[in-house]
Amino acid sequence: MKRTLLMIAVVIVATTAFSFAVTRWMALRCQGTAPTSTHDITWLKSELNLSDAQTGELEKAEAGFHTQLNSFCAAHCSARMALGDELAKSKPDPAKCSSLVEKMNEVQADAERVTLAHILKVRALLNEQQAQRYATIIHDQVCSLPMGTL
Repeated sequence: MKRTLLMIAVVIVATTAFSFAVTRWMALRCQGTAPTSTHDITWLKSELNLSDAQTGELEKAEAGFHTQLNSFCAAHCSARMALGDELAKSKPDPAKCSSLVEKMNEVQADAERVTLAHILKVRALLNEQQAQRYATIIHDQVCSLPMGTL
């Protein structure tokens, strides 16, 4: 009996390790096609062959965009921490928990809308060839990166 249980445990551990390794390999393999960040102005300048004037406009747009995202991040984290505090109580209030989740969802939706507006603003700064390349970069990131890394 002990031997059978030991064999089952070994098979479970080996299967888990194999599954983890394959998943990690696939995740790393898929990440190689997209840039680290579409907000890296130096990389975008090189990748899209931006003029100095375009680079200056992009720097201004990025600064405003990051200010907005930081504000959304702070609001989301605040709601998330309040949710954690509520859930840690011996009897959490379901209505309050639901309200905090809704707040998190609203902030996330606002961040997505601002991100979309920023992408369109950047695209408007580009000529047709640059805009096509930028669209490909954005498409690759939207379709291949995990949530929250765009």
